[in-house]
Amino acid sequence: MMEELSLGIDVGSSGCKAAVVNKELLTLYTYSVRYENTIVCTGTGEYEQQPEILKEAAFECIRQAVRMLKTDQKISCIGITGQMHGLVALDKDGKPIRPVISCVDFRNKEQNEDLHKKAGGISKMLEYTNNKMISSCTGGKIIWMKEKEPLLYEKTACVINPKDYIRMELTGICGIDESDASGFGLYDVRKHEWSRGLLKLSGISEKILPNVFKSGQTAGQVLPGIAEQLGIEGGIPVIAGGGDAIMQTIGSGAIQEGIYSIVLGTGGLISASLRTCVVNRDAMLQIYCSGLEEQWVAYAGLMSVGAAIDWFRNCYYSKELLDSGENVYQVMEKEAGTVKAGSEGLLFYPMLLGQRNPVEDPLAKGTLIGLTPCHGRRHMYRALLEGLAMGMKNASEQLIQVAGDIKEIRISGGGASSSLWCQIIADVFQRDVCRLDDFKICGAKSCAVMGAVALGAYSSAEEAYRQCRIQRVFHPDKERADTYTSLYKIYKNIYPQVSNIFTELVKFEDG
Repeated sequence: MMEELSLGIDVGSSGCKAAVVNKELLTLYTYSVRYENTIVCTGTGEYEQQPEILKEAAFECIRQAVRMLKTDQKISCIGITGQMHGLVALDKDGKPIRPVISCVDFRNKEQNEDLHKKAGGISKMLEYTNNKMISSCTGGKIIWMKEKEPLLYEKTACVINPKDYIRMELTGICGIDESDASGFGLYDVRKHEWSRGLLKLSGISEKILPNVFKSGQTAGQVLPGIAEQLGIEGGIPVIAGGGDAIMQTIGSGAIQEGIYSIVLGTGGLISASLRTCVVNRDAMLQIYCSGLEEQWVAYAGLMSVGAAIDWFRNCYYSKELLDSGENVYQVMEKEAGTVKAGSEGLLFYPMLLGQRNPVEDPLAKGTLIGLTPCHGRRHMYRALLEGLAMGMKNASEQLIQVAGDIKEIRISGGGASSSLWCQIIADVFQRDVCRLDDFKICGAKSCAVMGAVALGAYSSAEEAYRQCRIQRVFHPDKERADTYTSLYKIYKNIYPQVSNIFTELVKFEDG
């Protein structure tokens, strides 16, 4: 008898990952493809990526994962997650008509502000969806496209997100799950439907919006021709899956009160699951439909986390990066580990791609404060890690108001490889930080687990996610508490003091 396995795919902004799990939810095989530096800046606030890059990487991950199978094993279900908010515009034949407008893009700032005015302000906007249209939302990108690229907009038959594009290439069916629909900024997360009132205000036709599926629902089957290319059977069900922020939250086991999730990816987020859809007062957070029935996920995020780390690596560790014999991240961590908490008076405000929380400002910038000739790259790197940890803590203050106090943090994403960083986060929050067993592939595994549930491995997805395994717990160092409490007060004062300078600097960005 053939062993039925589930395959999860995570289509990120800088890489794609695959994870294969069995019905006991053990990870049997993994594969990844990197495509760093493929998001191209085409103007102020404009970031694009070629959809073909994402498709080729996802298909290669599937092919390679399948080649690892034993002769008595087969893939029986596929689930897909990936970067949220990106715009993929398709024509009537299902072909992309322009590059992906990336999740970090904020060209639609004016369109979002205009929509908020039409709605009667932020508070009235919440009556439509319980969320405001933040700069990364797909809906704002559609409005921008309608205004600035009218000919392409006229050719648009459907708008979806990157992971849904991969699913469509597999199945031929255009659709989206509820979590990513929430990220359009046009979806009423309380009523579980597109907000027709907001669509009318925005001028967007519902005809170009995809059908919405539950995360665990089958959204199509792999086409025979595609199956032959990938080395799998035709007709394999492909579940809807979910956006990476949502799937990583539930995949980390952060589905109980007091358990929060932190994801250290290209961007970063802190999130918590909710049993009721609370009122999103002052639109402080994103409150999206969860991948679990009758649950929601509230989250706040930083736009540049891994992206900031990679920028620093490229600028200050280029020699080590070229030396294939060294793991450059280990070199960076070893050096930063020699610096005391507080980085000897150096503080990094790490908003290289703008700021989402606690105040949305796409014009925010990275800022290094306290630099002297006594500081070197090791000080700057530790200051960057500390700044990112404090950025997460700052964002969490809004989240705690709706989700309650933090009792424990589950951490995942590529950045969780850094034990130093995990410890810094534990020290800044003064909470236990639990690194997941499969922290590098949390998103892909989460979708694979949901696929395993579809195959009958567990009676419910919630039961399955409660089986999440912890690799290591980082306990907060009480001796560093005072240092980080004092430093955090200074950190919180940076944005109010320099936000006007960020705005003034924009005029110089185009050279």
